[in-house]
Amino acid sequence: MERKSRTVAETKMIHILKSYSGIIKSYEIKRYRQYGSAYEFIAIVHFIDDSTLHVRDYLFLDGSRKYAYHWQDKTNHLLCRWDNAEHYPHLPNFPHHCHTPDGIQPSPPMSLHKALARIKEMLSP
Repeated sequence: MERKSRTVAETKMIHILKSYSGIIKSYEIKRYRQYGSAYEFIAIVHFIDDSTLHVRDYLFLDGSRKYAYHWQDKTNHLLCRWDNAEHYPHLPNFPHHCHTPDGIQPSPPMSLHKALARIKEMLSP
C-alpha cells in the first residue's frame, strides 16, 4: 500500500533528524499521526557511538505539549532523559527537567532539535 504524503510537521521532524547525520547512524519513525494541528511523534534514533535516543513528542489541540527524550548508552543505561512530566514542582522551569545518573536536574523546555544538539555536544571529542 502506498504511503500518503508527509505532513509539514512530520517533514520538519525528518529534516531535523537528517540535519544531525554526522552523529546519527539511523533512525526509525515508529509512529507519526497528525490530528489537525496536533501530532504524535514516536521514534528511535541510533547514534555513531551505539547510544540510542527514544523520542516521544505530542502536541495537543490546545497547544500544550508532552515530551520525553530518553538517551541511553549501548548497554541501555540512562545517560539523560529530558521530559516535562509534572513530577518535580520544586525545580526551576517546572515541569521541564532531566534525569541523569546523578539525579534530577532542572532543564529548559526541550525539542527534538535541542536534544540532538545537546547529544552532539556530548559526543564531540
